[in-house]
Amino acid sequence: MGFDSEAAFFCQQVQARQVRARRVLAIGCGGADEPSFMAARLGGTVIGVDLTLGDRTPRPGVHLVRADARALPFRAEVFDAVYCYHVLEHVPGPSRATDEAARVTKPGGVGLFGTPNKARVVGYLGGRATTAEKIRWNLADYGFRLRRRWSNEQGAHAGFRLAELDRLVRRSFGSSEPVSQSYYEHKYANAAPAWRMAFRIGLAALLAPSVYVIGRRGHGQAPAAGGSRD
Repeated sequence: MGFDSEAAFFCQQVQARQVRARRVLAIGCGGADEPSFMAARLGGTVIGVDLTLGDRTPRPGVHLVRADARALPFRAEVFDAVYCYHVLEHVPGPSRATDEAARVTKPGGVGLFGTPNKARVVGYLGGRATTAEKIRWNLADYGFRLRRRWSNEQGAHAGFRLAELDRLVRRSFGSSEPVSQSYYEHKYANAAPAWRMAFRIGLAALLAPSVYVIGRRGHGQAPAAGGSRD
């Protein structure tokens, strides 16, 4: 499983919350793969944005736009759902990105955010990289820790602790829900009981390579300031 495990989880969560996803925004998509997968699962239109876009040809109903997550070129309240996976740890001033995501989300709409778990013992376990790459990246992470530079701002691929990501999303969307346990039970269905126990006893705070939070825009909540209204 690659990106599709995260995208499939996003689609599952959108459908479970009975959000009619006619317009979906994928922030930091890189290319057409993730938006195309979502369009096939959810129907409707999916727009993917990134600073640099791959050359994959999008399927019908998918559009790619070069844009900064901190200044999205969309009107307020136009998307039913927003997906943002492993992006915020690369963004200077990540609250501007979550504010923008909330601004373009309709009342009642949702945003799924996933980042590396800053408290993790080992990272990159479920990714598509080679074993050699995963070892090299983990050694680099511990190098940042030993030099006391374990933060996104200092160039590390640190991410956020679950509580930090939850606060960030709640601040922008008005309400949020941690869904890391649901994600790992979804991705590793055969090991779901083990993950359930790890979350129950608090061990998952160290074992989970990434953390996940869903924000939901409340009805009557003013959209966050910033970005384009064109």
